[in-house]
Amino acid sequence: MKKFAALLASGFLLLTMTGVANADVTTYSDRSSFTAQGSIAVISNFQDYGGVTKDPAGYSFPGDPFTRDDVTYNSVINFIIGQGSAGYTTTEPLIANSYWSPLTGDIATAPHQYTMFGFDIAQYNAEGHSSSPITITVYTNAYDYTYSGLTVPSTSGGTLAFKGYIASSGEYFTGFKITADNGDYGNAPGITNVTLGSPAPEPSTYALLGIGGLLVALRFRKSGVGSATSV
Repeated sequence: MKKFAALLASGFLLLTMTGVANADVTTYSDRSSFTAQGSIAVISNFQDYGGVTKDPAGYSFPGDPFTRDDVTYNSVINFIIGQGSAGYTTTEPLIANSYWSPLTGDIATAPHQYTMFGFDIAQYNAEGHSSSPITITVYTNAYDYTYSGLTVPSTSGGTLAFKGYIASSGEYFTGFKITADNGDYGNAPGITNVTLGSPAPEPSTYALLGIGGLLVALRFRKSGVGSATSV
């Protein structure tokens, strides 16, 4: 049994060595391309808050912190921006920070460790304030990745942009921060259709699995381990 275990370990050494990748995150600006990379487990929106009328009209406050599916939003004051608020024509309600910026959140790491993270995004601007470039930081168990000077649509235009991220081997997402670059007041980045999942294995992974299994089989056969014996 010990000899077999040693053979098994050596046979999969190639897989261990080739599975190591440099830390990095692949970015996507198209949801369909992003989704095609793997299996999506969660897509969260805030449609159930879209018709709620609170003070002021078009806003509602889900709580601080506020957890939906596997994301906990922990901005200073979470609020949902919906139709009815001034200058808002986007069809989908967005979660943002009532202090305008930043929007922050934690991504659950148990029982799942998500390696795909994406969302639709737009920017709500106070009256008299022009749009601001934004900075998005995504956090993994190993690194922080920051993308600065990004341009996203205004909610007054009725469209959303998509931002998607896929972590490299050995990393999974733990949180995010979205900040308006031109100060905190008057520009509120908001998101919806928050998406979590895991990529499909690369074709090369299947090939390596086959090679590893073949190495085990060849060494297993050559050593005679497990050969039939007569009683």
